Amino acid sequence: MKKLLSLFILALFVLFAFRMKGDLRAKEVSTAFLSLVGQMNPSLPPLQAYEKYVSGLDSSNVTHVSKAAEKYASLFKAQRPALADSGYAVFEGFYQRVNTALTRLHGENAAHSNLLAQVHGEANPAQPTPTQKDFQQTMLANGFEVHLREGGTYLKQNRDSIARHFYPFISPVLREYLEQVNKETKEGFADDTGLTIIEEAFVDRVVWWESFVARNPTFLYAKESAERKKYYLTVLLAGLDNTPVLTYERKKLDTYFAVAYRELHRCAPASEANKLVQPYFKALVRSDKLRANALLQQYRKAGAILGSSAPGS
Repeated sequence: MKKLLSLFILALFVLFAFRMKGDLRAKEVSTAFLSLVGQMNPSLPPLQAYEKYVSGLDSSNVTHVSKAAEKYASLFKAQRPALADSGYAVFEGFYQRVNTALTRLHGENAAHSNLLAQVHGEANPAQPTPTQKDFQQTMLANGFEVHLREGGTYLKQNRDSIARHFYPFISPVLREYLEQVNKETKEGFADDTGLTIIEEAFVDRVVWWESFVARNPTFLYAKESAERKKYYLTVLLAGLDNTPVLTYERKKLDTYFAVAYRELHRCAPASEANKLVQPYFKALVRSDKLRANALLQQYRKAGAILGSSAPGS
């Protein structure tokens, strides 16, 4: 009787042990599964997390540009390039807001303007004070630099910092786009509604953007790229107020545009831009302003260039 009772207790113990082991295994599987699901579906995806973070930054504080760049790297360093590109677009929007805020503050703050003038002024060109050095370094570390022009100074984007912080993560096409934007920012284009770029470099831009837009119709910045292409072609055909297509004195084709039109025909004869420019060029050479203006109106109506009243004249 005692022997049977002992066997019965042993059987109950074994059965209980198997049930406990099964429960533990179930819990292990459940925990592992929940962990995997958590990795696949994080509570806040990188793009949303970055948008939330950037929205809390102060666009009037230039040091927040570096904060935004550092946060980007932490969130997108292991992500797909397409997602990293979208994250970059969030940063670019913030960078432009900072640019706008700094420009406004620079214009409103006389003390700030005077400090910048001292940094680059003739009175102290080689020996900036520690405060001035710190200011310059802070600007450079956050994507801006100080430039001198007649009547004062201004802040200009220094997009080399973009290369350091973002190029390792973004797609090749976005990198190509940003490299071109950086190149153009360094070169400049116009000042006081007058062209400052040389003819060959201007034509290079017209041809480059035409090719880039054609090759990348679904690009993240396809709209912005098309707008750049159209803007440059418009200026090439219509000029600017202080760099008119027709000279003020004789109302003849300005030498700058004659050189640019010939360069375009030489380097990109089959381009869309050249097909628009050459008949216009011939009309201007013949001093046929009616034909030239009619062509511009035709191009505007077709959406090839921006709308305006007439070429610079």
